[in-house]
Amino acid sequence: LEIRLPSSYPFGNECPTPIIHNVMMNPQIKEELLQELQDMYDMELDVGIMWGERCREEISILEETYTAHQQIQQQDDDHRTALKAANDDDNDQEVQTFIPPTTRYNQPIRNFPTSVINNAKYQREILHTPPFHPPKSGAAENMIAHVCEVKCMEHVHWALAELLFNDKKVAKATHNMFAYRFHGDDSTLVHDNDDDGEKGSGAKLASLLELSGAENVLVVVSRWYGGQLLGPARFKWIAGVARTGLVQGGFINGD
Repeated sequence: LEIRLPSSYPFGNECPTPIIHNVMMNPQIKEELLQELQDMYDMELDVGIMWGERCREEISILEETYTAHQQIQQQDDDHRTALKAANDDDNDQEVQTFIPPTTRYNQPIRNFPTSVINNAKYQREILHTPPFHPPKSGAAENMIAHVCEVKCMEHVHWALAELLFNDKKVAKATHNMFAYRFHGDDSTLVHDNDDDGEKGSGAKLASLLELSGAENVLVVVSRWYGGQLLGPARFKWIAGVARTGLVQGGFINGD
């Protein structure tokens, strides 16, 4: 990353010019990153550190994407093997298995006990927020929060299974990250989260629940990737969509 300072530096508020010297980077991605850097500019912040950290993150993402593409064939083979094994297991055990439609986004295979997901007493009413399209994202990018009251792990399992097995759109989401927080029968606080392949997102949702004081709730955020990397801003959008769901469900105040 090269930063060319304007002739008015250190006076004035003209944005410096970022230049990325990376011949391996896709020209479109490079152009979008340069525009993002300029949009991030704040004369009160250290632009060198801010831009350098954003570029470092982008390079890391590209390296991970390249590695993922190298492994995709093996992953697809493993996926087919796992699907066959899961179907065989379902015939022998009282579980229902959800296998993501692709291995590209590192979503895990999930098993749900049929004694829970087929039991009406664990049924939950799930609230869904309207789709949210993040600014400067791909045309297909959308996020939706799903929120419901939970007071035991059976409630959590039932709600997740309901979304994954009975909502075809959710089942095909790029990620379904979630967090839950409730007090058990002995008043013990039970809480956990899951990234569903979107590294760091589950912790963001868990932090939102803790800081907002939301309890006895499960929040799931479905994301459909639109083909354009959102960078760190995606965590702000994920948390924002989740917060909207918590407010609509009455779990936190909207103030």
